[in-house]
Formats: sequence, structure tokens, C-alpha cells
Amino acid sequence: MSRHRSSRSWPRALALAPIAGLAVALAACSSSGASSSGSSPSGGSSKHFTIAYVPGATGVSFYDTLVAGMRTEAKKLGMTVLYQGSPDFAPSAQTPVVDAMCSRHPSALVVSPTDPKAMAPAIDTCLNAGIPVITVDTALADPSKLTSQISTDNIQGGKVAAAYIGQQLHGKGQIAVLSLSPTATTQVQRVQGLENALKASYPGIKVVTLQYTAQPVTSSQTVVRSILAAHPGIKAIFGAAEPNAEGAAAALAADGMTGKVLVVGFDASPTEVALLKKGQVSALVAQQAGTEGADAAQFIYDKLTGKSSAVQASVQLPDVLLTKSNVSEPSFAKYAYIP
Repeated sequence: MSRHRSSRSWPRALALAPIAGLAVALAACSSSGASSSGSSPSGGSSKHFTIAYVPGATGVSFYDTLVAGMRTEAKKLGMTVLYQGSPDFAPSAQTPVVDAMCSRHPSALVVSPTDPKAMAPAIDTCLNAGIPVITVDTALADPSKLTSQISTDNIQGGKVAAAYIGQQLHGKGQIAVLSLSPTATTQVQRVQGLENALKASYPGIKVVTLQYTAQPVTSSQTVVRSILAAHPGIKAIFGAAEPNAEGAAAALAADGMTGKVLVVGFDASPTEVALLKKGQVSALVAQQAGTEGADAAQFIYDKLTGKSSAVQASVQLPDVLLTKSNVSEPSFAKYAYIP
């Protein structure tokens, strides 16, 4: 059963330097993923553990913030985090990275799968080698072999976006939806949450098009311009991930339509927050990215030190709606992702 966890306290300013000597560092781990290089600050283990994290894509503020939270928590527990991925959000790009990590036998793998089924074989390679695996953000279709799956409550996030759009449009109008992927679990659930909430509470609002853009912001920008040409009556755009909102805002600005069409995004990248403050984005559904990473590090440590009873099989963290009026308040500003 999924349970909500309270947010951890972790520093937002954390350097994310590129990983140098990755192969050498990973090769230093034994086949069980542990070496006797030191002791845990808490005294729970005499071995040093290494977590390998593969994000959905590199160069994404959400994943950078997630790994920052993971590193902070791991450091407290005497563990090391290695971070490697591809700039492309696609199974074909992520699979070789997961394969490379598994072949070097880290103590554990944390991964954000780009597809719930296509990534299963590569992740099974780690599992079959006795390496514990936790998914963060996105999930697998079959999580039965995983130590844990940690994510935001994506259905709830979609509902939050629907409520805001419904209120702003007074229950009537046409909207467009942008998403990175038709299969990634987070994307599917956010769109589901939005559509179901609109049907239930705002039947006068119609989703006239759902477009998949992949990762580049420029792709979302191009798609939005095409949508506006085909559907000039569009009153709002919902972007299910940070590149979607950024691209939508750029397209509207280029066409002199800022303020004429609502842009509601998911995530809280520095670019999105800046656009929100300038009024080019109307609202953002923000995740607790750092907490997802911190929870993963703690669960890995518990698993490796014989405290599996403390590990939750599934965690869903609640989202928060950021608007221009609240984003600078301390209680909301903490949800903004790191640069």
C-alpha cells in the first residue's frame, strides 16, 4: 500500500559536478556491492556502500534535485552516490547505461525507468546479480522484485492542475495537453488525473488534443505553435513535465500571445519558476524531488544493513500548486528545484 512520507530537510544548494572516474569507482565495489573501506556514521555497518543512480534523462532540474537529496542523505549514512545517464528520455538510450552500471556491481541501483516494460530486461540484469533496485519518479509495470518504488502522487498532481484550470476558465473552454511519453508511468498518470478530474468536475472543458513531445524544449515549442494554428480557440495548455511548460511559454511569447492562453506545468525548474514569476506560466504542480532521493538512499541503507522491515514497498509524495502569489513564500519556495 502506498503511504505519504513527510518531507526531509536537505540543502537546495548542492554542487552536481560530473562524475569522474566512474568505471574505476564502480569497479572498486565487490560482487556483493560492498567493501570494507570504512564504517557508517551511525555504526550500523562496517562496510561502505555505493548507490548507482540512472535518471530518466540528464540535464533535467528534477533529476538533478532528486540526486542532490539522495547524495545528502547518503553522505549522512556513509554511502557514495554515482550518477550517470543519457540526455535522451528513451529506453534505447537508458538501457546501455543501466547495463554498464549493473556490470560493475554497485551495492544498489536506483533508476527512473523511461518505460515501464521496455526497461525491465536491463533492470532484471541487476536484480539477477543480487543487486537491490529501487525506482524513483517513474516505475515498472511489475514492481514485485523491487526493494521499493518512490514517486510523487501523479494522479493527485493531475487533479490539482485540473482544479486550477477549471476555476480559471470558469468551467468552459478548450485545452491542449503536452506530455513527454505515452508510456512513462508519471506521464500517463498525470494526464489521467487531469482528464478524469475535468470530466467529473468541469465537463464543459474539453481536451481537444494530446501531443507527445519527447525531451527537448524546442520540440514542445514547435508542437504548441502547430496546436495554436489548428485550434485557435485553445484557452489553456497543460504540460506534464518541465520541458512542456517551458516550450509552451516560449511559443506563446514568440507569437505575442502571453497571457491569452493559460500555461499550467508540472515540475518547478529554475526556468519554469522564472516564467511563473514573469507571468508567462500561470501555475506549476511541484514535486518533492529531493525527498524522493533522500528516501531512496535511506531505504537502500536499511536494505543493505538488515533493516528491511523499515523499508516501504511503495511511497507516493503529495504535490503542491505554485502560483505567482505564493512561489516566493518560504513554505512554497522550498519546492523549487535547484539550478
